[in-house]
Amino acid sequence: MDSQNKPLLCAAFLVAVWTLSCASPMKTGFDMDPAADLSHYKTFAWVGPGPLTKAKSGMNTPSFISPFDDQRIRSSVNRTLENLGYWLAVPPEAADMVVAYSVGSEEKVRVYQSPEMVTSVYPYGGRYRYGGWHSTSSVSVQQYKEGTLSIELYDRKTEQAVWIGWASKRLSRSDDSRTVISEAVSKILQAFPSARGG
Repeated sequence: MDSQNKPLLCAAFLVAVWTLSCASPMKTGFDMDPAADLSHYKTFAWVGPGPLTKAKSGMNTPSFISPFDDQRIRSSVNRTLENLGYWLAVPPEAADMVVAYSVGSEEKVRVYQSPEMVTSVYPYGGRYRYGGWHSTSSVSVQQYKEGTLSIELYDRKTEQAVWIGWASKRLSRSDDSRTVISEAVSKILQAFPSARGG
């Protein structure tokens, strides 16, 4: 390899590694009641003053959510469930299952250790020199916020949870809440079975 190109290739490699290490993919998961038969559910409603007030008492998180983001979450959940073949029940008391959501945020700390390639040149008699490549590392600490959205589905009659899905993501000031909410709801409910079967 040409010795003049070696520093450029190493720099490009470090930039690529740094970019990948800074990526923040959304993490998702779900849990369900193994005894629940989800194929029986065809309609849904939201937790409100009527159904499931007892089941949801004391479960509110202290995290603030704006009225606009509340509307975005509800609209996105409605749209996604309807695309899966479920119907928003009117009146709500006629629903098979009841939907709720929770949001939370947590301050976290991440420690980065990034390698730095250093070249050293050693004189060796007269005009001859040889160089050696070695790596050192620098450590930096970064504080960030991780946001979590969970979507909870309950049986309306028994008021028991039957399915809970969640998504978490490292948040930044540049995030657009509409995009993040849409992606989170879509990925969470991707694991929920379709009402059409199959």
